[in-house]
Amino acid sequence: MVTIRRRTHRSAALLAALCLCSLATLTACGDGGDGGDASDTETTASTSETAPATGTPDEGTPTPTESESDSTEPAEETPESEEDTTDTIDTSDEETESDDSSSSSGVPHGTWTGNARISVDFEDPGCAASSQTYSLPATLIIDDPAGSESNDFHLSWASDSQSAAGAFGVTSALSGTDTTDGESVETGYWSLTDDGGGDISGSLTDTGGSQGLALNLVFVPKPLSPCSGYTPFAYSMAEGTTLEGTLTEDSASLTLSGTTSDGTRSFRVEWS
Repeated sequence: MVTIRRRTHRSAALLAALCLCSLATLTACGDGGDGGDASDTETTASTSETAPATGTPDEGTPTPTESESDSTEPAEETPESEEDTTDTIDTSDEETESDDSSSSSGVPHGTWTGNARISVDFEDPGCAASSQTYSLPATLIIDDPAGSESNDFHLSWASDSQSAAGAFGVTSALSGTDTTDGESVETGYWSLTDDGGGDISGSLTDTGGSQGLALNLVFVPKPLSPCSGYTPFAYSMAEGTTLEGTLTEDSASLTLSGTTSDGTRSFRVEWS
């Protein structure tokens, strides 16, 4: 009997344990339903919390707006560049006026080179008349008036060599400084005119001899002994020597003719 009671007590204990398990299961299931609701609630909350994340592109939208604002800033600087352009135009106009003033005489300014033909006629006392002809490279320069020169342009024309027979030199005026006393030296030799179309003419009005400043010279033969031993000698051109010709941008045609200051030589220089 005792044994049976033990079995009955064990069965009752097992039964009670099964009932407790069943109740626990039922309770867990009931809690699971509530847990499902909580899960849904959490999901909803999670969704509402992530909703601002969908606004992130909207927050990024101002970025291109800022770049557009930056790109419009150079457009505001456009007036400054326009002012610079205006300054450039003004400068160009000033340079053009300067160029016009330098060529107001109508004679083109510049440098021309070529060969000059020099012919000289002379007859020394007791000697036979003689004629000599030479050909020498020469350079012509037309520039603005020198110092206080009264001509509309300055003219310098000379053979490249100043020691050969037939050499010559012509200058319309001198402007410089005396190296001995530092005083200014201004001498006008030629009176020059032009017709505004490139034709020029002139006359030697002052030899400069009285001042020791004779610069218009021609180198022609002079005898070292009666009628012999001729060697090139510098003669001053006489007042009244003439110059005429035509100048263009590409060419020059000039003729110089006159006599030496002592009247013993006549000369003619042609260039064309």
